[in-house]
Amino acid sequence: MKALSIRQPWADLIIQGKKTLELRNWTVTHRGPLAIHASQTVDDAACRLHGIDPRHVSAGVLIGIVNLDATIPLDADAFAASTAEHLSTAAFKAPLFGWRLSDPQAFEQPIPYTGRMGLFNVPDRLLTTADQHPLEPVPAQKTTAPDSRRPFELQVHSEPGDNPRLAAYRLGLYQELAAPVSAQPRLIQSAPLQQRLVCELGGLALKSVADAVLEALRLNGYSPTDLNPGRRQPFHLTEESGVRLALIFLAVRPITKAARIEEISRGIRTMTGEELYYWFAKCTAVGVAERAQKALRILLAEE
Repeated sequence: MKALSIRQPWADLIIQGKKTLELRNWTVTHRGPLAIHASQTVDDAACRLHGIDPRHVSAGVLIGIVNLDATIPLDADAFAASTAEHLSTAAFKAPLFGWRLSDPQAFEQPIPYTGRMGLFNVPDRLLTTADQHPLEPVPAQKTTAPDSRRPFELQVHSEPGDNPRLAAYRLGLYQELAAPVSAQPRLIQSAPLQQRLVCELGGLALKSVADAVLEALRLNGYSPTDLNPGRRQPFHLTEESGVRLALIFLAVRPITKAARIEEISRGIRTMTGEELYYWFAKCTAVGVAERAQKALRILLAEE
């Protein structure tokens, strides 16, 4: 199915049926079902204008489906007359097209997915229409309240590079060893060190799982803008966020195909807590870790 990535809060407002005209400076011939993807970009001011907490919006996920009925060229007068439909407070700038949308249907649960520029394709198998409910608001992803114990640290390791398509840093994910994971006491063997490096990721692999990284930061009370090459302070993550991100890093580290990396990341982001701990134990166990990581890759995205 065709999909369109839209900033928040506009994506939510479309699926809630409050925004029926999407503004673009380009047009398409596609008509019919269109999946709506909430991008990682959040317009804080627009959220507050519409009574939405920008910290609690979904991001980096598919949130529902609408029908694209038409694309209409807009001049300044038509733009002003249709304010109640597009909800924009920006000034008119030509060329401008209004994409008329109808029949919004929200997914019962947002589906993690990496967005693209322009229209892009989403595998139909990801979109389970039986779990859609018309005009229901998209469940917000709530940030985790600060707590006194976050056993994972995400550290930014700057590195030189002249490729603008890749991050100019690597991320190292560390796990505290002094306090074993309570739900799975066998995950960590006692050791004299206070921390261990679970995995380090950079380059194309890191770029391809950026949505998962930003989601983990958001759920732990950080802003996406906090992640930059110059950061020196580590990000402290809760146990579940750390285990999920560690499993993604371990699984995608040796892969070079972006599409396969994204598919594996999506699979891990939708795992239950029980599944996460099971695979984390296998993928970090001495002697079997590499075989377990390979098995996980094949399970989530065949070679």
